Amino acid sequence: MAWLGNIANSVLRNVFVEAPADVVLEVRSDQYGNRHIHCREDGVVLYNPGDKYKDKYEIVLHRPCTETLHQAYSLFRSENLEITEERFIIFKDKVPVLVQLCREVVKFYEMCNTGKIQKLCHTLVEHPTWNLAHLAAHLTLYDAFNHDVVNSQLNSSDPQTGVSPLQVAIQTNNLRMVQMLIEAKSSLEHLDHNRNTVYHYAATSTKDIITTLGPGLPITLNSRNSDGHTPMHVACRSDKPDCVKALLLVGADVNIPASEGQPSSPGYVGDFLHNKPNVLYPEDMKFGGTPLHWSVSREVINALIEKNCDIDALNFHGRTALHIMVQRKRLECVVALLSHMANVNITDDEGNTPLHIAVAEATPAIVQILIGFGADLNAVNWLQQTPRHLVSHDTNDGNKILYILHAVGAERCSKDMLGCTTGCKYDEEYNGIAPPEPPTAVPRTILDQMLYVASMEKLASKKRTPLKGGRLLCLDGGGIRGLVLVQTLLEVESVLGEPIVSYFDWVAGTSTGGILALGLAAGKTLKECQALYFRLKEEAFVGMRPYNSEPFEKILKECLGAERVMLDIKDRKVMITGVLADRKPVDLHLFRNYDSPSIIMNVPTSTKFKETLPPEEQLLWKAARATGAAPSYFRAFGRFLDGGLIANNPTLDAMTEIHEYNLALKAMGRSEEVVPLSVVVSIGTGLIPVTSLTEIDVFKPEGLWDAAKLAMGVSTLGHLLVDQATMSDGRVVDRARTWCSMIGVPYYRFNPQLTKEIAMDEKSDVQLAEMIWTAKAFMHANRNQIKELAAVMNSMARSMD
Repeated sequence: MAWLGNIANSVLRNVFVEAPADVVLEVRSDQYGNRHIHCREDGVVLYNPGDKYKDKYEIVLHRPCTETLHQAYSLFRSENLEITEERFIIFKDKVPVLVQLCREVVKFYEMCNTGKIQKLCHTLVEHPTWNLAHLAAHLTLYDAFNHDVVNSQLNSSDPQTGVSPLQVAIQTNNLRMVQMLIEAKSSLEHLDHNRNTVYHYAATSTKDIITTLGPGLPITLNSRNSDGHTPMHVACRSDKPDCVKALLLVGADVNIPASEGQPSSPGYVGDFLHNKPNVLYPEDMKFGGTPLHWSVSREVINALIEKNCDIDALNFHGRTALHIMVQRKRLECVVALLSHMANVNITDDEGNTPLHIAVAEATPAIVQILIGFGADLNAVNWLQQTPRHLVSHDTNDGNKILYILHAVGAERCSKDMLGCTTGCKYDEEYNGIAPPEPPTAVPRTILDQMLYVASMEKLASKKRTPLKGGRLLCLDGGGIRGLVLVQTLLEVESVLGEPIVSYFDWVAGTSTGGILALGLAAGKTLKECQALYFRLKEEAFVGMRPYNSEPFEKILKECLGAERVMLDIKDRKVMITGVLADRKPVDLHLFRNYDSPSIIMNVPTSTKFKETLPPEEQLLWKAARATGAAPSYFRAFGRFLDGGLIANNPTLDAMTEIHEYNLALKAMGRSEEVVPLSVVVSIGTGLIPVTSLTEIDVFKPEGLWDAAKLAMGVSTLGHLLVDQATMSDGRVVDRARTWCSMIGVPYYRFNPQLTKEIAMDEKSDVQLAEMIWTAKAFMHANRNQIKELAAVMNSMARSMD
């Protein structure tokens, strides 16, 4: 049978010769008895070329398993001695040791086969500097770590890359190995040569591995690697939404930018996501950013901002969460971000602002709300395109957006701009489709002009020296329509160039106007007040009317201060209207930050009713709560009701107060403190469209049909009485304008005509966006009057310097 053995050896040699140099082949060790040994290390031998196969150097692993006497493996063959020696050096210290460790454990005999040894050799060639622990972690040799020689290298670092065995195990996505190494106290703080932590490696693995690693140390979980990326950034770039969520759950900081720089306050959102695991949009995670970029609802955005999520953080494309919400056409999310003071004019990597994107996406309501929050109408991207240039005329929404932009002053492109359409081309006149004009009352333009001219003539005739002080700002009531007040004042402020409140000596307000007046006097900006209104409508207008007062009061305390009193307001005098409803008839009360005329003159007050608090004891937030206690909307605030029941437009009451105040000063010999009224600026919350009424008769019914008509008449009459009692325009404005004309005081009234009636507790973002835009468009149309007011105010300001 010797001939059969020779045939077998011949076939084996043919396979051996034809196999690639680095393919592991199973051979017999007794076939190498006549070969000269070039060098030996333990069970690994490098043979010189033999007589029969003189063209090959060969590396052979002998007797890897004791049970097979002549078992051996040819690991590498080459005609080049230098290459073979390099491979021998790689193999000699690690292959026999690992094989020896494996054969000491019964279940590791599987290592003694061609496939396993082949994988070991390939791994060593790819990672020649890995030690035994790295190899065991990569090859899932679990029990190898029971040996001291391997376990001693548990926290070693690969000289070439700096990777640790635990990082290697994470790369293989082997959860069991990762768990075992963590139990064996592998370091979670190890950094490779690119400053990658175990979390950077886990960011591209699985959520289970990240959960197994656990929170660790924040400095490790949130550290940047050499590219400036945290594990969160790595997971995002790798499009691993499950890993992103897992990192958030173990405490990843969402406010660290993907570059060197100082982050804002840490934002940890894990506890929030534990209870709400499906509130993020995974498809946006690959673009990076924070959970705000991936949010799907207003509630999620509000909650994340409360967790210190950086509202203006950028994703990998330089876009903020506002860019993304605009692109996704999520109006409620856009409003939520804007109401938390998101920057509306940040540009992305293409130079586009959120307004560019909103126009391109053809979403009118989002365009309107961005404009209302101060979007730059004429910003140009890197292609020199303005938002107006990006308008598409192919749809009705596109034509509507064109008019929206035009009506608030968006400019056409320059002469040399290419690719323009009729909507933006320099020498064209098309401006889109305007909405229908709402029905309005008969205008008094000519009379108003005559009264204004008369007041200016009277002022000029009596003027000896420039007037100093006496500038009055009056703000009407109207619930959520206070947004109209804010938008109107923003337009005036943009022309004045300074904070609006700094131009006035007296500020009067009723209801929503009173709250705004207190906010401005307390140091809030108009932008902050604008954002506050959107918070109010989301948090205070909840459930059935009358609404729960606690959220309303909580916001007022946060805005105005829980302990701040009226006397803390300096620099200007503030009067806020309220109604004392503990008597009949009810009485108008003014919350003041100064002594009333009665106090100045020591006039005794009635002892029949409880005295009101003096300025040094009257809390700001309570004054705001009292003036906003609109019946049926909120409960009465103690004995106070909404000031709008008597003085929804507080102009006449404010003028009366100033005159009485000056008379009291004169009576007490303090004439040097007297400052006459010098200018009146009155701001309304919007004119509602005029509508027809039919059933206004109230009579004794004589039949079923008469009873129905009576019910409708009573209802209509009730609304008429309420409207008249809370009237803030019409004859009350005519009287104020006429009185100012009679005493030679300039009077300015700004009250935009609304396209529809807006309820005091309106919550629709679409309706409010249109209302804000309407106010801005109205002020743009009346910009000449604003400039005239600015000239008057600036001249008075200069005279006071």
